[in-house]
Amino acid sequence: MDVVLRLAIVAAVIVVAVAFGWWWNRRDGTVKAGSGGFDRPQLTEVGLTRADADAYALLLGSPTCAPCRTVRQILGEVEADRPELQWVYVDAGDHLDLARAHHVMRVPTLFVLDREGRILARTSGVPGKRDLLRVLDREGDLAALP
Repeated sequence: MDVVLRLAIVAAVIVVAVAFGWWWNRRDGTVKAGSGGFDRPQLTEVGLTRADADAYALLLGSPTCAPCRTVRQILGEVEADRPELQWVYVDAGDHLDLARAHHVMRVPTLFVLDREGRILARTSGVPGKRDLLRVLDREGDLAALP
């Protein structure tokens, strides 16, 4: 095979890998508007039962997932700023029916819910604390989020 052709193939592979990495990082942790919701038995099953909560957050993760630990820390900080939020971490492997029902393809996946269980927003990856606060403050209006 010609050296120029080999170099062109290597360059093409590098360009594709860099483009994929850029795309992946750009979408990772992006907060998106949600649709659908969780019914009361599902919320109770995972422990979201606080009657005085104005919003809930459900984090589906895995015990070996490092980004899941980061999201848990962020949720703790958000809860300190917004005590009306109740959040819970559940192992996606222990709740496969829930993960399948809500099309969870990877962990961490975070759902931000209103008090009735409607999904205000969802994210896969590590969201920004500021983005989560904005979702809670705007009751799911994601137009202003990057």
